[in-house]
Amino acid sequence: MGHFFSKGNKGGPNNISCAEYPDATSHTPTEDAGKHSDTRVNLVLVGMSGSGKSASGNTILGRPSFTSRVSSHPVTTECHWTDTVIRGRPVRVIDTPDIFDEEINPTVKNQHVKKCRELCQVGPSVFLLVMHVSRFTDAERDVLRKMEEAFGSRVHEQTIILFTREDDLKQGEMSFENFLDSSIADLKKIIKKCGNRCVLFENKASCPQQVERLMQTVDQMLKQ
Repeated sequence: MGHFFSKGNKGGPNNISCAEYPDATSHTPTEDAGKHSDTRVNLVLVGMSGSGKSASGNTILGRPSFTSRVSSHPVTTECHWTDTVIRGRPVRVIDTPDIFDEEINPTVKNQHVKKCRELCQVGPSVFLLVMHVSRFTDAERDVLRKMEEAFGSRVHEQTIILFTREDDLKQGEMSFENFLDSSIADLKKIIKKCGNRCVLFENKASCPQQVERLMQTVDQMLKQ
């Protein structure tokens, strides 16, 4: 199965470990200013509780803007957002609660979706479906249908799958490409419907290259 990888490195940059960049300590949001449109892009983090949405948002921003901690209960209970500039482009990063939770009150869920839509009124929106590389739950099998109910039937065309916990793959001596190719059928269906657009994050590492790869994927998707 073919996967969408950002161009720039032979062999697929998503397989590059942050450890290969010992001098990379933080990303510079204003780097390469002027390369992109002044139109803001909205990055909407969605996914199940515990998948790493808030931590991924902090990685994208390069600072701890969203509350992220280990907990048996959902940490994010409201939509939160932070505006920044990445690669010369205005970016709004939106951290959402778990709107896919079957136990959530429908009225509360609709309020979260409404707030998210309000935050995305200006500029194109890209949904980052955050998933844990070591966990694929029954609830996630139907995640695209739930996204379509919330954000429209074509939301998959605006979605990139952001896998977290790169270290888990390293410990298992598995490359990202092999992980994708060996995924169970239900996960492969989700990946395929989202145009095979996948990126890999390790949120415990300070690695600007993973943010760069994400933004390359965002740029290429928006050009399509």
